[in-house]
Amino acid sequence: MSPSIRLLVYLLFLLSGATALAYQVTWVRNVTLIFGTSYQATSIVLAAFMGGLCIGGFLFGHLTDRIERPLRTYALLEIAIAAYALVLPTLLSAIDSIYVDAARAADGITPTIAALRVVMAGVALLPPTILMGATLPVLVSGLVDRQSEFGTRLSWLYGINTLGAVTGAVTTGFVLIPALGVWNTQITAVIVNVGIGALGLAIDHRLGVLRTASPAEEEAAQTPALALQTSERFAAHLAYRGAAVCGMSALALEVMWTRAVSHAVGTTTYSFTVMLASFLTGIWLGSWLHAAFPTRHMSPARQLAIVMVVIGLTGLAASHWIPRLPELVVQLNVALYGVVPRIQNLTTLLGGFAVMLVPCIFMGISFPLTGEARLSLGRSVGQSAGDTIGWNTLGSIVGSLLAGFVLIPFLGLQRGMILAAGLYLAYGALILVAPLIAQAGARRWLATGAATATVVLLLFAGRWLPEWDVRSLGGFQNNQLPFYVTRDGETKVREMIEDTVVRYYDEGRAATVSVVDMAGSYALLINGKVVATDTLIDMQNQLMLGHAPLLSHPDPKKALVVGLGTGFTLASLTGHQSLEEITLVEIEPKVIAAQPQFAPVNFDPLSDPRLRVEVQDGRNYLKTTREKFDVITADPIHPWNAGSGYLYTVEYYKTVRDRLTEGGVACQWLPIYGLSVENFKSIVATFNEVFPEVTLWQMGIDSVLVGSNAPFTFDLDRLAERLAEPGIEEQLRLIGVEQVHTFMAELALDNAAVRAYAKDGIVNRDDNLYLEFASPLSIGTQEGATSRIELNRARQRPLPDSLFENLTPADREALARARKAKHDTLEAYFTLRSTQERIRRAREILATEPGFGPAEWLLSEEIVKHARANRTPNALGPEVDALREAVALDPEFGGARRALGLALLRAGAFEEAITQFERSNALRPNRWTTLAQLSRAQVAAGRRDDALDSLRAAIEINPNNAVLNERLARLEAGG
Repeated sequence: MSPSIRLLVYLLFLLSGATALAYQVTWVRNVTLIFGTSYQATSIVLAAFMGGLCIGGFLFGHLTDRIERPLRTYALLEIAIAAYALVLPTLLSAIDSIYVDAARAADGITPTIAALRVVMAGVALLPPTILMGATLPVLVSGLVDRQSEFGTRLSWLYGINTLGAVTGAVTTGFVLIPALGVWNTQITAVIVNVGIGALGLAIDHRLGVLRTASPAEEEAAQTPALALQTSERFAAHLAYRGAAVCGMSALALEVMWTRAVSHAVGTTTYSFTVMLASFLTGIWLGSWLHAAFPTRHMSPARQLAIVMVVIGLTGLAASHWIPRLPELVVQLNVALYGVVPRIQNLTTLLGGFAVMLVPCIFMGISFPLTGEARLSLGRSVGQSAGDTIGWNTLGSIVGSLLAGFVLIPFLGLQRGMILAAGLYLAYGALILVAPLIAQAGARRWLATGAATATVVLLLFAGRWLPEWDVRSLGGFQNNQLPFYVTRDGETKVREMIEDTVVRYYDEGRAATVSVVDMAGSYALLINGKVVATDTLIDMQNQLMLGHAPLLSHPDPKKALVVGLGTGFTLASLTGHQSLEEITLVEIEPKVIAAQPQFAPVNFDPLSDPRLRVEVQDGRNYLKTTREKFDVITADPIHPWNAGSGYLYTVEYYKTVRDRLTEGGVACQWLPIYGLSVENFKSIVATFNEVFPEVTLWQMGIDSVLVGSNAPFTFDLDRLAERLAEPGIEEQLRLIGVEQVHTFMAELALDNAAVRAYAKDGIVNRDDNLYLEFASPLSIGTQEGATSRIELNRARQRPLPDSLFENLTPADREALARARKAKHDTLEAYFTLRSTQERIRRAREILATEPGFGPAEWLLSEEIVKHARANRTPNALGPEVDALREAVALDPEFGGARRALGLALLRAGAFEEAITQFERSNALRPNRWTTLAQLSRAQVAAGRRDDALDSLRAAIEINPNNAVLNERLARLEAGG
């Protein structure tokens, strides 16, 4: 074959790799929409995808000797893949119906249904992936004229195909799906596949046959190699089987590295695309390096052994480096882009390279070496390539499943990485001593013993290595970049992390969950993003996610909440004694395990006897259950998170609607922060597309959408009775909306206003995935402030009388006053810059509407802020008086009591300060800052033993705080 033809074939294989990744990305999305986006479901789909590659490699590798025209076969394989891609949607639709019917008949996802899920994923994905797995051995058999060329040709082809995969991943994730949608992206791949096939057939037709080598050269390419010596043969066998070991460890490391790196760079769809590209780039470079600089004076087995040892060592180094990654990423981002609100894609790529590039380069070298070892055992070039890709992909399947189901849950990321890297080291060492093991005599037993000891030592080394400081991964917030950068551009990541108190940290199969003490409030982090806190401003949103839909329904009996978070939304359901059944669906068990951290303040909803917990993907649960609910409320993660966009689509809302009883009510968190105005309106428009009756409730910085098929009507007398129920009144009192007119003032837009607001919004669908790809580009935007102000000003429009039953003139007037007061309160909060201006405006609102809860809450919070920012030794009296007012306005505000305690401590009123600190600790238990301040007050009051107890409790929560430990040493010494 001429060099120009060979280059053209290489180009075809580059495009083949690109389309394969495009199919993988889009097919995985298609199939997980059927089976769910839980880690288990996603792993099954990926295993089915890789299983086809494995079978295709083995099968066609052994058929290549019978293929006279490999290029023609390759071209037909590409056309067949394209044809199947056109049929796949119809097949998936049929599978979807079978799966849903079976799950509903079985009343849930039973083990039998889970097994059926595996079979159906295989039915859907095995045929085309078998054809994809066949392409490499077929092309290798056609391009290798003599066995001496095998290693170089295999390296070039593998590297070219991997480069194509990089191109396909980036093009699909950044260009095709955002611009064309999922289906049109598949059509684009189909067109490219057909073009590859047509061009391949044209080249084959012009050549007549692919090969231009002489018959002698053809025979040389297929003739088995000369027999190796016994010792060398044993090493070659180990090296060839090492393809599976390499695949297993590589995929396990990829899964764990991606999880770890995502803590630093974020979990948007773009971040995951870039991390995949960084992994594949290393493999591509390594394969090409081996092709360009082959080492012919050393056997493939010995080369592989050395390469595997290097991968193991660099993999161990990478795992050791990961805790420093957040600091590196922030420094890189500032150096490249200045002080910007989000991690940029180039920063993500460099962060991925920092961990993955070097070991992945050597992984790229290892693949052709295992193929060369197989060839040296007397197989043809096609068989060698097919067997190598087969074993490598089989190992990859095992590695990906092991990482998610075994290594991360039972060992954790760090020890899982050490085990996977140690396997590389151990297996490489085993190949090195294989010639000695194969010999007779004492050396054999000595080598075997040494190899066994080395394997055991390396596999269990992680048990003796120092553990990561979990503050680096558990406490870093990847979507709050400005938090770690000073105004002059200096980074302070290390300092901030060292001051972080992580109350809970665990690595689940799908996510890493942590609870962080943020100066008196607890925050729940999922994969490095704060998803909820127990602050009053967040409680407004979380509690209204339950109360707004439940109180919009005349008589709810069954309710479902999707997503647990900090537990306040679930608690808002358990506060309604009229509910007979409550169901929680949570995808990550570790979120449930973190709940004891919030139980002292979130009313401990998991202990409610009416509760049933389903650990499953929320969308898949709703799709497969036969149950119907009076109320379904959801607090999904922000739409910029990869995969969460499917909880904001028309298709999802239709699924929710179908699981509602007649007159049932659905509720959806409506994030405002970090979204552009266009993104925000898209959510409203999408929800409004499905539900004919929609209301929008705006509490403060966040909002909720409430929808139904039946018109909403409120009987204020009946609503007042329900608001007075103890469980409901206690919770709503925390956010100042326990009175009936105040509660209704939270309703910002009625149905007509929602429709007017959303008329130009882009409807988010499973296919276009607008929000998943558009919202990450808005991270850090300040447009959320515009949306908040716009919504609040719409509140000036009076609610229609049709929304109420038996509305009296007095009620109408009271509603108008409450809505005006709410509007004025939020207007002050959103538009006034200084605390003094906000305090003044809040007092004016309360003068005209006494006892209005939201204004009292605002005034209390602003008084505390002003007192903290303007402390002076000579103004303790006015400061104490102001803080007493803040406490009186909001007695449940632990921060106000803590601030008052500090002012009293400085004023010398030690016993009263102790009382305020103790009350603050009762409202927000186990906050180390409060306990430390309580200890100071107890020391000043002469209560040394109590002070020691309080200080020790603070240190137990925050053991790394040098100031606290120094204070304890002095106190224990009698100082």
